[in-house]
Amino acid sequence: MKDLFSTIQKKTTAGEDTVFVTIVAETGSSPRSAGAHMLVDKNGRVCGTIGGGTVEYKAIQYAQGLLERGRSQRKTYHLHRNDEEELGMVCGGDMEVYFQFIHGGDEKTIAFMKECFLCLEQDADIWLFIDLTNPNDWTMSLYGADIPLKGMELDAKAIKALARNNGVLVKIGDRRIYGEPINFAGKVFIFGGGHCAQALQPVLTTVGFRCIVFDNREEYVSRELFPAACDLIVGDYGQVNKYLKINSRDYIVIVTHAWDIVVLRQLISKKCAYIGVIGSKTKAATVKQQLQVEGVSDDFLNRINAPIGLRIRAETPGEIAISIAGEMILRRAELRSTVSEKT
Repeated sequence: MKDLFSTIQKKTTAGEDTVFVTIVAETGSSPRSAGAHMLVDKNGRVCGTIGGGTVEYKAIQYAQGLLERGRSQRKTYHLHRNDEEELGMVCGGDMEVYFQFIHGGDEKTIAFMKECFLCLEQDADIWLFIDLTNPNDWTMSLYGADIPLKGMELDAKAIKALARNNGVLVKIGDRRIYGEPINFAGKVFIFGGGHCAQALQPVLTTVGFRCIVFDNREEYVSRELFPAACDLIVGDYGQVNKYLKINSRDYIVIVTHAWDIVVLRQLISKKCAYIGVIGSKTKAATVKQQLQVEGVSDDFLNRINAPIGLRIRAETPGEIAISIAGEMILRRAELRSTVSEKT
């Protein structure tokens, strides 16, 4: 989303017309779900994807046609073999796609994209709403706890229907409004900057986690090792709370080997979204037993994912990174679902 918003902002500022393509609804099987985006200009796809293959090729052509006419439009693609458009796909589902024409030089769009880009840097739950009742008279707005809706009047019931954990297209009276989450609260604190952390951080960043790497060795928290980390901290494992403010939406990954139990002791009073500790089953049992002897509650011990990661027989740092990321993606989905139900 950062790339998309930044690119839209740059192209609009440069006076270039573009079409912002979004899957707003899908039924059955489709290459991508609601919330998939791509940006198209006169030369073709600029960035993003709605699934590739024939449907994306057709969508790019359609978007370029709308560019020439300066129009926005909704369109449904039937992903069945031998359908009327001869897409030749056997997914068996349907995709409703919104083609949003953005006029080059439009100051309102430029300002909105700047706002979106800045919001993605925040540690907050933020949704994007698009009123596409009249495709050519669309309105976009952000919504969050500290972000009031602008240019779009919605009551609490409508907001609850739109602020879900995935992209949704909702009919509200005679209006059709699309909503999707673009940012969620929570950071990932990775304790230990060794091989597993070096393999894990890029994977987590790719799927939208904001990572902070902590180690007591300066050479293990360099920008050369972690160029995409949000922050790098050299500190004392015995004084974690001196350096970090950890809240209930944050994720903890402990891959220090030697300092695991030291870090865990400092998390006992925290209600973290996720705590994972690397190591064998034997090591995990030993760590939990030690904490139990120290009087730590079963509630806290049961929240520790150890050994960390999904059980995919991972052995190498790269494989371990995938297993950890998978477990964290699952936890994030569970947490997002809970948040959307309370919104």
